[in-house]
Amino acid sequence: MNWSLRQMKLEDVPIFLEWYNDEELHNTANAKKFKPYSLEELTEYWREKLSRSNATYYSILLDDKVVGRAGLKKPKNDDETSVEFSIVIGVTTLHSKGLGTRVTENLVKEAFLEPENSAVFLGVRQDNKRAIRCYEKVGFQISKEYIENHVEMYEMKVERNKIY
Repeated sequence: MNWSLRQMKLEDVPIFLEWYNDEELHNTANAKKFKPYSLEELTEYWREKLSRSNATYYSILLDDKVVGRAGLKKPKNDDETSVEFSIVIGVTTLHSKGLGTRVTENLVKEAFLEPENSAVFLGVRQDNKRAIRCYEKVGFQISKEYIENHVEMYEMKVERNKIY
C-alpha cells in the first residue's frame, strides 16, 4: 500500500464532503449528532480548524489520492504534556486493511519527536471495535470511560515511556 501524509489544505475539503455526509461513517467514528454539511459550511469549519496554532491536520493519501485525514492537537487548558490524536479513513473500502494502524503509528512517533509530549490520547466510541484494535496495535490502552452526547466512549492513551 503506497500511502503518504501531507499537511491538509482547504482544497481537500470537497473530497471530505462525501465522508461528512455519510451518516453510517459518522456514527461509527463520532459521538456528535449527525448533521449533513453543505460545501460552504464544511469549508468554513475547516478554515477555522486549519487556522489553529495548537493543531496540525494531515490528509492521508493513497497513490496520491486523498482517502482520509488525521490530526495532532495540543489541548488548550489541559495537560500540556499530552497531545490529542484523531483519524478518519473516509474511503470505507480501505477499512480493516492496516492503513489506519500505519498512519496512527507514524503520527504517534511524530508526536513523540517533541520532547514535551509524554503521551498521546484520543476518544473512541466503545462500539467501534475496529478502531480500538487499531489503536491497541500501536500501544494505546483504555485510560477512562465516559459518556459524550449519550454515546459510551473510551479515552485511550499511549505514553512515551511505555513504548519508546
